[in-house]
Amino acid sequence: HLRNPPPSGFQILVFRSAHKSKSIRMIENNIFRRRAAFYLSRAAALSRSSQRRQLLSSKHTNYSNGAAKLSSTASPSATRTISSTSTPSKSAVRGATLNATIQESANSSSTINELKSLLNNMPRSTILPIVGNAAYIAIASGFLMTDMLQLRVLLVGGYTGLVAFHSLHERPLKIPLRWSAVFVAVNIGAAGLLLMDRYAPTLNSTEHPDGEVLYEQHFADILTRGQFCQLLSLARRQHVPAGTVLTRENQVSDSMSFIVKGGALLYHGQDVAKIEEGGFVNDVAFQRGPDTGAYGTVVTSKDSNILTWDTKEL
Repeated sequence: HLRNPPPSGFQILVFRSAHKSKSIRMIENNIFRRRAAFYLSRAAALSRSSQRRQLLSSKHTNYSNGAAKLSSTASPSATRTISSTSTPSKSAVRGATLNATIQESANSSSTINELKSLLNNMPRSTILPIVGNAAYIAIASGFLMTDMLQLRVLLVGGYTGLVAFHSLHERPLKIPLRWSAVFVAVNIGAAGLLLMDRYAPTLNSTEHPDGEVLYEQHFADILTRGQFCQLLSLARRQHVPAGTVLTRENQVSDSMSFIVKGGALLYHGQDVAKIEEGGFVNDVAFQRGPDTGAYGTVVTSKDSNILTWDTKEL
């Protein structure tokens, strides 16, 4: 240490600057760029905030000028109401202006036009919260509905409100706006399908002239009109005489029947039961699944009209 005294500060600085590595220079350049980008973004934010303050001040000036113009045509009481405060709020100015216009200038077209222009200049900040909250209330109410049609209708209204909410912004968010429009279209389509299913056209046809009567008497509580129309389209109408065997006990049958008119007897072991009009034949085996034998032997007790379905089609 005594033979080689430590270098001075100036010598250390010269040594570092001369032997600085390339990686250190890159790191310092990146730090400089980041600092420059930060200061530039900060300057842009400050400029936007100053522009916003200028816009608000200009709007306040427009409201004050509009209130002064309308107060000149209003009654003295309305004028005193408007001029009682040095810096009136926007809601107070609009309320006093509206009352003065209704009382004193109902027949004045110029005053009405000024009022319309004043209302058209209403800031979006007063409209957006109303539209947004109403849209979300409609969506929440729709999720509480147990009826699918009511659910779809409320969702259509809610998402339509969200589309309006995003569109009213000066810089709307495109992704929420587009997806809200997609949800509106999806729910409109689903609501249309539900309407067609619930309020289907007449069920009578050349093959089934008594479709409406059958639906009202036997299927209205368990099926919609559209569902019954599909079920009826798969059925074959048959007229069978008395003594016709429809199913045999423990034997697999590939059909299920519904007695429209007439009747049948069900034999299960030593037991006998009657199947009246509006009863199904072989429905127990159909519910248990394929390759299931019939519950009992069913024989028609009189001439009957029946509807028959193929279990594979069902």
